Amino acid sequence: MWIARFAAAFARSDWKNLKSLAGRAKALGVTSKQLYELVLQGYLFLGFPAAIEAFAVLDGAFKTRKKTAERSRGWRVKKGEVLCRRIYREKFPVLMQSLKERSPELAGWIIEEGYGKVLSRRGASLCLRELFSAALLAASGFPKQLFAHLRALVEMGEKVEDLLFLIREASKNSPRKARADVLKTAALLHANRCSVWKVPVSSL
Repeated sequence: MWIARFAAAFARSDWKNLKSLAGRAKALGVTSKQLYELVLQGYLFLGFPAAIEAFAVLDGAFKTRKKTAERSRGWRVKKGEVLCRRIYREKFPVLMQSLKERSPELAGWIIEEGYGKVLSRRGASLCLRELFSAALLAASGFPKQLFAHLRALVEMGEKVEDLLFLIREASKNSPRKARADVLKTAALLHANRCSVWKVPVSSL
């Protein structure tokens, strides 16, 4: 699966492979605009340095783009909360309460910046963005967040078998500990394929 290999190359700073995969994207049906959005989205999970390097490596892969108009903060917060609720469903209140107790700033940034500013952008569907998010989390080794996004993808209609392949492929060359965590997440998803929303993320 292209998106798993692309995410893994991005997460490991394997720029040569990232460039090669970007070159094959069009033949696989990934548009230049979608590719741009995925690379931009990468900063949420890997940080600004990785995104800057990726854009430098892929220089010329995108058409010259004009900066899109910035939405108001109020819009971003409102849109971000709606989208985050869609991803976490009934788990949303507990998630936000937990985040606010640890860091109210981070809780606010996740809603406004992550969900409102980035994941709500046009140019790539929510499903494509979530698949990329899951692949990045699998490649990086964050099992709890990974499972939360896998639940959302199941709700969107993605097949469990396809998701298992995605995360196994993305974590194939990850460090042993990260790989083991992803395989544990895969086993949990497979065992609870019909009741993913009943499984507490804390079990990972």
